[in-house]
Amino acid sequence: MGPLIRWVLHHPNVMKSRLFLKVMQVFPEKISRTYDAKIRNGREADLLLLAAGLDLLERQPLQILDLCTGTGLAAFEAAKHFPNAFVTGVDQSPGMIEAAKSKVKESDVLRICFEQGNAVALAIEKETYDLVVTSNAPVYLAEAVRVLKSEGYLLIVFSFGGKVFTDAERDVRNLLKIN
Repeated sequence: MGPLIRWVLHHPNVMKSRLFLKVMQVFPEKISRTYDAKIRNGREADLLLLAAGLDLLERQPLQILDLCTGTGLAAFEAAKHFPNAFVTGVDQSPGMIEAAKSKVKESDVLRICFEQGNAVALAIEKETYDLVVTSNAPVYLAEAVRVLKSEGYLLIVFSFGGKVFTDAERDVRNLLKIN
């Protein structure tokens, strides 16, 4: 795990700051076109951890939210794991959403959609989802809990497989110094 990500995890209130939200707009856009290629080596570890978490659920969710979906890795895995569920992936990066939507067109998964949205203030009614999953992303716990049904599940996965963050970390650090 990179030092910047480790720092953010130890200071969760920073995720609500305007600066952090700006960084989270710049960073995903920078890596959206090459994200899947960069995580290729670590993808199996990501999927194994995610599948292990999904296997622990006692009830099959019907409505699943992948919060900070990126290119939809967790969304597709959840759809595969739960064939009767409908999966929605939300990310604030237009580039990431575009990449995820292109993967839907190339797949045979019809129970999945991707929407652009801000994880700090989701345009989703409370208690909508049976499962909220987030993988290798900032955890917006208040919003995740708000949209989760009272008997729902929250699955947070951190594997940081691959070297996704290496190239963009320098730019994010520079942005933090400037602002």
